[in-house]
Amino acid sequence: MREVEGYVEHIVYRNEENGYTVLELVDDDGQDEMCVGSFPFINEGEYVELHGNYISHQIYGDQFQVQSYEIKEPEDMMSMERYLGSGAIKGIGVALAARIVRKFKEDTFRIIEQEPERLAEVKGISIAKAQEIGTQFEDKKELRDAMLFLQKYGITNNLAVKIYKQYGSRMYEVIKDNPYKLA
Repeated sequence: MREVEGYVEHIVYRNEENGYTVLELVDDDGQDEMCVGSFPFINEGEYVELHGNYISHQIYGDQFQVQSYEIKEPEDMMSMERYLGSGAIKGIGVALAARIVRKFKEDTFRIIEQEPERLAEVKGISIAKAQEIGTQFEDKKELRDAMLFLQKYGITNNLAVKIYKQYGSRMYEVIKDNPYKLA
């Protein structure tokens, strides 16, 4: 099994029902990779670590077929700006993402998670919009954490999404009290 890391540059195709996605990834060397696999909740601009193998498709050519993946938190300011400006958080475009990152620098994600009201310090963001951004950011983080938790037990991404949609953050309690409820 091989490993590829990079940014999701463009989502070419996504089946919303089962999460099957074809995406273009720009790896750390700046090379484009066409990747296919099940990515129920992935957005353009996210930094990912993919595990899988290269295959050769008769029609579409060489592709990286993903077996599993992890979404990683962007670590530098450029990555943060790229993630926020990707459309992952509704209401933040490229220009607004740049202003947010310029204002808060390396603390950007900490501010969004822990003190979202401070986003109102950035021109173009009201207190209400700041709270909405914080809520969206937290929801995405909660879903990613839930999927990673369920993957430890051999649960596929598709099934993990169904479990999360059914139980939300109560999922941990349900699994602890009676894991057979998931059946």
